[in-house]
Amino acid sequence: MVDRKELGKTLNLEIDFIPSYNTNRPGTKIKPKYITIHNTDNQKRGAGARAHAKYIKGQHAQKRKVSWHYTVDDQLCFKHLPLDEMGWHSSNADGNSKSIGIEICMNEGINQDAANKRAATLTAILMYDLNIPIDNVLSHHYWSGKNCPRLLLDNGKPGKKWEKFLKEVNLIYKSIEPQEEVINDLFSDQNEMLREWLDNHGSEE
Repeated sequence: MVDRKELGKTLNLEIDFIPSYNTNRPGTKIKPKYITIHNTDNQKRGAGARAHAKYIKGQHAQKRKVSWHYTVDDQLCFKHLPLDEMGWHSSNADGNSKSIGIEICMNEGINQDAANKRAATLTAILMYDLNIPIDNVLSHHYWSGKNCPRLLLDNGKPGKKWEKFLKEVNLIYKSIEPQEEVINDLFSDQNEMLREWLDNHGSEE
C-alpha cells in the first residue's frame, strides 16, 4: 500500500493557472464525474508539459477556445484550471461540463512510458480524491470519435493499449492506503486562487 500524500509528491505538480480573464477559461462551475484522457498530438522536440502550460495561456489557445485541467510529461505535471471549473477539451458539451481533462505529452525525445505512468498516477489520485470509478475514466475518442489519445488507441479506437493504461490506473488506485480524511492537495484551490489573484492584479506597495 502507498500513502496518498507521498504518491501525490511523485507527480512533481506545478500550479500554473490560465488567467481568469482569458477567453479560454469560461469559469463555469462543474462537479466532475469523469476523467478524460488526451494526447497533445504535438511531436515537436521541447513540446513538453511546461511548453503546453505556456501555450494554454496564450493567444492561439484563446482563439481556438481550448483549455484543460492538467498536462503531464515524463518529468512534470502542470495544473491549469481548478477542478470545479469547466475546460474546453472534449469536443462535446457533456464531456466538457462533466469531466477533468488530462493531456499527455508525446514530444520527440520524451520517455513515453514515464509520461503515461505519470498520467496513470494522476488519474488514480483523482479517482481516489473525487470518488470517480474506473469505468468513468474515458478517452477523448469516447466523447467525439477523435483519434485521441492517439498513442493509447489501436487504429484510432480503444483496444489493448487503452486496456493496459486503465489496468495500470486501477492498480495504482487500489494501492492507495485508505484514509479517514482525504488529502485534498489536488482539489482544494484556496492557495492557488490567492496566487492567481496576485498574478492577475500584482502586489500593492
